[in-house]
Amino acid sequence: MTRHFLRPALTALLLSAPALTVTAPYAAAQAVITGNQKMVATVESVDHETRTILLRDKKGGLLNVTIPKGAKDLPHLEAGDRISMQFFQTMAADIARPDSPLPESTVSSAKGYAKRHPHGMLISFQRQRVRILAVDAAAHKVTFIDHADVTRTATIDQKALLPLLSSLKMGDEVDVTTMDAVSFSVLNRTVNGDVSVTEDQGTQTKPAGK
Repeated sequence: MTRHFLRPALTALLLSAPALTVTAPYAAAQAVITGNQKMVATVESVDHETRTILLRDKKGGLLNVTIPKGAKDLPHLEAGDRISMQFFQTMAADIARPDSPLPESTVSSAKGYAKRHPHGMLISFQRQRVRILAVDAAAHKVTFIDHADVTRTATIDQKALLPLLSSLKMGDEVDVTTMDAVSFSVLNRTVNGDVSVTEDQGTQTKPAGK
């Protein structure tokens, strides 16, 4: 299993076709929680060239995660580290205004210490513009083409969002924002002396819609 921060990241849930949250024209939709998980895992390997980390969970399952290029100053992980992690994901969308600029994605990261254990946080806002190809209100499905020119069909299964299906039509462009957040602590290592927290933010140079 592989997890991304929706364009690289030390974590978190890139759902290939998650429930698409939509709203009336030009009105932003309230974010919907699409992922929330805690886990303890052991670092099997760290590939600095590809920025990927292989984790093994308590049941022996393997999880491949990717650290985004915009993330800096995260605690260094080593093979054998035992870490606790919490993943959280939300998704929201709004119909794009005509001629509005493509949305851009951002990544923020920070490191510090939790009870003297190395601790890191990573938040990614992955934004992309999709074009609606078809709406099947009876089946609660929306078909769209994403920024990579891949056609997908998403099922809207949140009851509160079903009435919003009627606001979509073929040809509409929708800006979808997925927020992935992860926090983690290295359980088997501690530090002595004074400690501090550093933070850094990076913005992807390419608009997510390209």
